[in-house]
Amino acid sequence: MDTLERNSTAMDMMPIVNLFNEWHAASTSKKIRAVMVSNAKQGKYHAPVAPFGYLVGDTEDRLPVVDETNAPYVRMMYKMRSEGASSPQIAKALNVQGVITPSDYTYKRLDKPNPYVSNHLWNAAMVRDILENPIYKGSVVSQKFTTVSYKNHQKYIRDSDEWIVIDDAFEPIVDKELWDKVQEVNKSCSHGKVTKSGAILPLGGLMYCADCGAKLKNNTTFHESKKRGKYKLVTYICNTYANHGKEVCSSHSILQRIIEGLVLEDIRARAKRVIEDEDGERQRYLAIKANERKQQTEDESRLLKQAENRLAELDTIISKTYEERMLGKLPEDLSAKMLEKYTAEQRALTAQAEQYRKARVQEQQDEQDVERFIQRLKKWSDAPCLTRELCLDLIEFIVVHARPEDRNAPRKVDIYYKFISKPLADSRNLLLPQNSVEIHQQ
Repeated sequence: MDTLERNSTAMDMMPIVNLFNEWHAASTSKKIRAVMVSNAKQGKYHAPVAPFGYLVGDTEDRLPVVDETNAPYVRMMYKMRSEGASSPQIAKALNVQGVITPSDYTYKRLDKPNPYVSNHLWNAAMVRDILENPIYKGSVVSQKFTTVSYKNHQKYIRDSDEWIVIDDAFEPIVDKELWDKVQEVNKSCSHGKVTKSGAILPLGGLMYCADCGAKLKNNTTFHESKKRGKYKLVTYICNTYANHGKEVCSSHSILQRIIEGLVLEDIRARAKRVIEDEDGERQRYLAIKANERKQQTEDESRLLKQAENRLAELDTIISKTYEERMLGKLPEDLSAKMLEKYTAEQRALTAQAEQYRKARVQEQQDEQDVERFIQRLKKWSDAPCLTRELCLDLIEFIVVHARPEDRNAPRKVDIYYKFISKPLADSRNLLLPQNSVEIHQQ
């Protein structure tokens, strides 16, 4: 189209041509997106390179195949994390072993220099990416990222329910049980802060102050006496107290050996009760779970059955009403009123039935949670001491109350166990509104 002359007739056509061009670009974008979604649903792998530990396959769907060179390091990362090691600790172990980083390995295979500025060392972010990627359990995850539009190419992450996930699509590097356990550790309220000595304390990051909701931090002091010589004491104190002083919150100080002894004693006592009377303990824990939900499961089952029976009746009634209307046995205005009434009742009952079904699913989930908790108690029943892995396996969080004025009075410590207590919605502070924690002793 000639647009050199501003007064030409071509200039009059320009808005229409631009509109058609716009439609063409939008239509092309839609078609490309549709093809990408179709390929994703078929389980085809479209990334140019595979993640660390995998190689892109030679088949048409390009599904990843295990790279035996790096797969052992991936398994090592998952094993270390499942035992309570932090991402920085894992990165340090990889660097000590001289393991090549993912980007360096990719460009080495391509026989090209790595164009990214890098110190060629592993860091915590690299480790976290691997530990959170479902591809390592054999799942293809597609449509995770998208752009704003065909005009704006800025990327953003979709909601997880919009992702297309194909499970068991190819050989996994780690089994599902280990992958699930690592995700559980990743979601823990404790991030595994490493002490100056390079270790993570068993209860590190799992304890909260009952008064201000802040986490308790470990504090190491060194002492000397004639009897004991030089020795150190590890104490947990309120983080608010440590940063702002006693005017804001008291210390909530508790010795490491004291709190670890209390927790281990409680775990052993629970495990002993389970071994002696497993069915009784199972019912007790189920009652705790049911009490947390504050709904009677028996009533829910009864109401669900009533709703389903009535819905079946309504289906029959509505069908007969339509039939009588078509045959002329029922006046038009009367049938319309009846159908409106029945369909309104049907919609309301359908919504109620869905709520009851969700409650029933929750009841089944409670049974699974209690069973998992009991199995873990049995697993650790003979534990000689408290370990990081044990704590992450069993403990959701712990609430430490202030020391009572009466030194002879017992110290109150609340232990909230996994699968029995609800996890914190926000682990930054215990008393945030979204956590809705009732501070009590189980």
